[in-house]
Amino acid sequence: MKTNKTTAQSKVRLKPSLAVDISRNWCLYLMVLPLALYYILFHYVPMFGLIVAFENYTPMQGMFGSEFVGFDNFIKFFQSPYFWTLLRNTVRISLSVLLFSFPAPIILALLLNEIKSKNFRSITQTVSYLPHFISLAVVCGMVKDFTLDSGIINDIGAFFGFERVSMLSKPEYFVPVYVISDIWQHLGWNSIIYISALAGIDQQLYEAAQIDGAGKWKQMLNVTLP
Repeated sequence: MKTNKTTAQSKVRLKPSLAVDISRNWCLYLMVLPLALYYILFHYVPMFGLIVAFENYTPMQGMFGSEFVGFDNFIKFFQSPYFWTLLRNTVRISLSVLLFSFPAPIILALLLNEIKSKNFRSITQTVSYLPHFISLAVVCGMVKDFTLDSGIINDIGAFFGFERVSMLSKPEYFVPVYVISDIWQHLGWNSIIYISALAGIDQQLYEAAQIDGAGKWKQMLNVTLP
């Protein structure tokens, strides 16, 4: 019993302290430091600004000079006649984005995976990536111009006999325009991880599936997607 206790104590003593571990593995800690600083400065420090939600905030007085009101702002919001409308619209937009935006990059990755020409595939990937690097303010301006009654979308629709309509002035068009513009901007960038995963699939699996009589559709269901 005494021997076990002595062994446990020796193990505790042998466990290096944080300072000793840093001195031994300083290279690893130095590699982690930029990432840690990024999250601290750009993800955790800005969260301090959430205090304005509990204040009667005025820009002249700032965060530290404004009156602290607790949950009054939340109570006013929950009692607002617009609360349920805002909640319903938020849920509707979120579900629409989840339903249509989530599978879109997977579908694009599957289509690109079937392209045999490397040059054509590279050009397609590059073109699909470009909207991700456009400023959101510029994207909003482009969407506004495209959806005007004199915009390019209405020009195409008028060519096929559809009536011109200012889309953003109609509530029923807002969610489709929002979802489609979101897919357009982030489709290519979000597909990168799926394209990388597909590139790592062993080609012998496809050959084995072909020998077993599986066509392209069966190969996608039983090899690519899993």
